Amino acid sequence: KRNGYRTNIKPFVVNKKQGRMRVFSDRELSLLMYETTDSDFQNFLRFAYLTGCRRGELCGIKNYHIESTRMEVTGKTGRRFVKLNRQARLLLSEQERLWNYKPRWVTDTFRKEALKLDIHDARFSDLRRTFGLNLIKEGMPIYEVSKLLGHSSVKTTEEHYAPLLIDDIKEFTLPI
Repeated sequence: KRNGYRTNIKPFVVNKKQGRMRVFSDRELSLLMYETTDSDFQNFLRFAYLTGCRRGELCGIKNYHIESTRMEVTGKTGRRFVKLNRQARLLLSEQERLWNYKPRWVTDTFRKEALKLDIHDARFSDLRRTFGLNLIKEGMPIYEVSKLLGHSSVKTTEEHYAPLLIDDIKEFTLPI
């Protein structure tokens, strides 16, 4: 203060970083589900998409975690149950054994496969986001989608998926 410097300076606050908004197009999703070179990894990708699980949750599942219509996973948010729809249950019944992949291997293999299929800027977590968006587009209430994704609050789901839905709003006119 004696040297003429201001003392009432407000701290600089960086705005919250905008999350990633990438989802797979129908074509890209189809390529990932049916055109990957390793059929075992292809089934892993299908299961990831059908459950909306995080990579770490999928890499930790064991046979004893799986019940008839749900599966217990442990991951980012702790322990939770994931609903297994008919498609996911069918896929599991056709698997001879569960996958024993390490998270880093999944990330690296996914990137390589996506590039082989000419899908750029693809991350494994984009499958989860595509799962959530497709459920919302199919008319599932956001509360249910939030539960399936394991979000602690519907607000989290809204923050992540509302910006993705802006293009789906039909053209409208207002009286002037």
